[in-house]
Amino acid sequence: MMSQSEIILRTDRLRKAFSGVLALNNFSLDVKHNEITAIIGPNGAGKTTALNLITGIYPPTSGKVIFEGMTITGLKPFHIAFQGITRTFQNLQVFRNMTVLENVMVGLHTQTRSEFFSCLLHMPAVGKEEKIVKEESYSILRFLNLEKKADWLSANLPFGEQKRLEIARALAGKPKLVLLDEPVAGLNIRETEEMSELIMKIKEKGITIVLVEHDMNLVMGISDKIIVLNYGQKISEGTPREVQNDPKVIQAYLGEG
Repeated sequence: MMSQSEIILRTDRLRKAFSGVLALNNFSLDVKHNEITAIIGPNGAGKTTALNLITGIYPPTSGKVIFEGMTITGLKPFHIAFQGITRTFQNLQVFRNMTVLENVMVGLHTQTRSEFFSCLLHMPAVGKEEKIVKEESYSILRFLNLEKKADWLSANLPFGEQKRLEIARALAGKPKLVLLDEPVAGLNIRETEEMSELIMKIKEKGITIVLVEHDMNLVMGISDKIIVLNYGQKISEGTPREVQNDPKVIQAYLGEG
């Protein structure tokens, strides 16, 4: 059994109903510090709903979300980002009419202290802070191998690099926990391998990862623990090998035959 100090994120019997239909039912999980926890399951199993509840996009019908020992249920998404949880989205969300650098700088807003009127009046402290933000943004872009395209409009990046840019923006918030929603969807084999390496590099930086993904080769290759959902219910939990050999998981993916 995990000690409290090992756990960075805990969900306690989360439920979410839409018009009386349960999308997620009694979903509990413990995520350990600096591990990769994958949430898998067939389409419509409730995976993205779980991420939306953790990040405050949806309020739960019942249940709790606990981050570093503090209940964050009911907090707004930007408050949860301030606590140290950032994410990417199933449907790519980059600011297409902003440059690559500006996209990352937006992600650093949780780290800045300048107030609105100081920015409006161009106070000296604002200029100093903007310089720091730019330097940190370039550092993140170097980590993602995007620094040479810092001045490109994000809309002009290839799809795979737009995926990396969204992760760059998530990392800009200096998170303790990153939630990645289908990071390799739409990528080719080479891009998927590069994304796998990137996720491991993020883990090596001491950042905990919760991953929702359909690519089983990726999931089985990098995950420390896997949670399997089906029709909103958790049906299995364990190491990749344990989950791979669970008859309930095989049935959920392949059917009775």
